[in-house]
Amino acid sequence: MLELKEKKEEQEFDALNVQALEGIKFKSNIWKSYLFHFFMGGHFIAGVLIVFFMTWGKLSFVEVMFLQSYFTIMVFAFEIPCGAIADYISRKFSLFLGGLTIAITAIVYSSTPNLGIFIVCETLWAFAEALLSGTDSALTYDTLKKLGREKEVAKISARNSSFFLIGIGLAGPLGSLFTLFMPVQYVVSVMFFPFFAAAIIALTLKEPNHDLKKNSENPEKYLSVLKSGIKELKNNKILRILAFDLVIVDAIVFFIIWTYQLYLKELGIQVVYFGFVAASLTVMQIIFTNLVPKLDKNIRNKKRFLVFYTIIPGIGFILISMVNLIVIGIVLVVAIVGFGFSRNVIYINGINRHIEGDNRATILSTINMIGSCIRASLYPLVGYIVMFNLNTMFLIIGITIIVLALLSRVKNEYL
Repeated sequence: MLELKEKKEEQEFDALNVQALEGIKFKSNIWKSYLFHFFMGGHFIAGVLIVFFMTWGKLSFVEVMFLQSYFTIMVFAFEIPCGAIADYISRKFSLFLGGLTIAITAIVYSSTPNLGIFIVCETLWAFAEALLSGTDSALTYDTLKKLGREKEVAKISARNSSFFLIGIGLAGPLGSLFTLFMPVQYVVSVMFFPFFAAAIIALTLKEPNHDLKKNSENPEKYLSVLKSGIKELKNNKILRILAFDLVIVDAIVFFIIWTYQLYLKELGIQVVYFGFVAASLTVMQIIFTNLVPKLDKNIRNKKRFLVFYTIIPGIGFILISMVNLIVIGIVLVVAIVGFGFSRNVIYINGINRHIEGDNRATILSTINMIGSCIRASLYPLVGYIVMFNLNTMFLIIGITIIVLALLSRVKNEYL
C-alpha cells in the first residue's frame, strides 16, 4: 500500500515536472513573438516608397494606386485558403511561410523595373499578408491559453504591435540612409534579411494549437462566418453606424501614407531625410494610440470628443494643401497620422459592447474587410486626382473628412 502511494506521488511529481517544462517552452513563444514582430517591421522601403515605384520602377502615381488596389483585393481573396493553412496545418508554419515569402519577394521585386514583375510580387506579398493576418494573434492566444493567461491577450497583443512599429520606426531612416551608398532598388533587396530572420524565428515557436481541442465534427466554414458577420451588421443598427463611421474616415486618412512623400518632394526635402519623417510618423502613432484611452476615460461627452478628434486631421489635410514651409508641413503630416491613425481606439469599447452573440472575431474581421474594400475602390480615384494636382487631392480629402465628422450619426451613448 505504501509502495503504491509512493509510486503515485512519484508519477504526480513527474507529471508536474513535465507540465513545468512544457510551460517554459510555451512561455518562450511570447518573447519570440516580440522578436518576430520586430523583424517583420523591417520595411526599409518605408522611407523611399514613392521613389522606388515612380523613379526606379518608372510607374505613374495612377499605376501605383492601381497596383495597391490589386494588392488589397488579392489579400481579401487569399484570406480563406490561408486561414485554412493556419487552422488545419500549423500556426507556426503559416507564420514561417509568410515571412519567407516576403523575404523572397523583396529580392524579386528589386530585380527589374517591370510592371509584370511588380504584379507578380504584389500577388506574392498579398499571399504572405493573408498567411500572417490573424495567425499571429491566434498563436498568441493559444499560447496564453496553454499557460492559463488568456486575460493577458490584450496586453501581449499591444506589445506585439509596439515591437512591429519600433521595427518600422528603425527601418525607415536606415532605408533612407542606404540610398547614400546604394541604388534605391537594393534598399528593397536588403529587406530580405529581416524578413528571413522573422521566418527563422517562426520555426522555433512551439505550436500550441495541436494540443488544444478542436471541434472536428463541425469545422467552421469561412464563407458562412463571413455571412454571419455581414448579417450582424445588417441587423444591428448601432454596430453598423459605428463600423461605417470608423472605416470610411480611416480609409480616407490612410492615403496620407501614399502621398506625404510626394508632398515632401514638392517642399524640396531630399530623399535621405524621408525615412526620418517616416520614423516620426511611427513614433507619433505609438504615442497617440496609448494616449487616447487615457483621455477617453476622463471625457463625458465622447461624441463631441470624437467629432473634434476627427476634424483635426481634416483641417491638417486642408492646411498642407496651402502650406509650402518645410517645418510646418512636416508637423502637419505628423499630426494627421497621430490623430487620424488612432481614431479606432475611440471606437473599440463601443463596437465590442454592441456585438451580440459569440461571433466577436467574425464581426471584427468583417469590419476590417469592409474597410479594405473601400480602400481598394478609392486607390484609383486618388491616383487620378493626384496626377491632376496633389494639393487638390489634399483639399478634397480634408473637406470630406470634416463633412463626415459633422454628419456623423454616432451618439454619445453608442461609445
